[in-house]
Amino acid sequence: MSVKPIFFALDGKELSEFTETLEKLKGVIYGVKVGLEMFTAEGPSPVEKLKNDGWKVFLDLKLHDIPNTVEAATVSAGNIGADYLTIHIASEKEALLAASENKTDNIKLLGVSSALTSKAMDEETSNNVEKDFIVAKKSGIDGVICPASEISSTKELFDLIVTPGIRLESDSKDDQRNTTTPEKAIELGAKYIVMGRSIKNNLDYVINNLTI
Repeated sequence: MSVKPIFFALDGKELSEFTETLEKLKGVIYGVKVGLEMFTAEGPSPVEKLKNDGWKVFLDLKLHDIPNTVEAATVSAGNIGADYLTIHIASEKEALLAASENKTDNIKLLGVSSALTSKAMDEETSNNVEKDFIVAKKSGIDGVICPASEISSTKELFDLIVTPGIRLESDSKDDQRNTTTPEKAIELGAKYIVMGRSIKNNLDYVINNLTI
């Protein structure tokens, strides 16, 4: 069985609440995403534990600060073992360059535009996303967090596209407005997708029946 190109979003305060699910997903999906809530509650230990268990770890902190702080945080994230780290493109080019030029070799930076998946995409927003992604490309960022609607245009800039807002056909969209299915995201050109609630609510299906 091939590994599915999925990051499982650990949306909670404690890593321990995901122990059973992670055991079932080991060898099935590519990696896991540690967000700001868990990192604030438990510090770097979840990243270190997950790495020791053999997981690829996507640390979703969306760094947005002055260049020295962004650079230092990026280096620290690499030192604790994170494989991927998000940084707000709104931090501007100097901070993005500081991060990309000084990061550890093991970590890849993912640029985040202000157009999150909870927002509807219109022409103006789409144009702003494209401008942000061009800045990220020029600043040495490795890839981007890309809404489903922008994958087709973004793959001309980046090979590393990570798409959130993923829902199975049977799922509620909840608070997400820019969504697509796992199959469609990969077909459009996403390298990895992020799934949280859809995995928790459909674990057996994702393990045994989802083909991507």
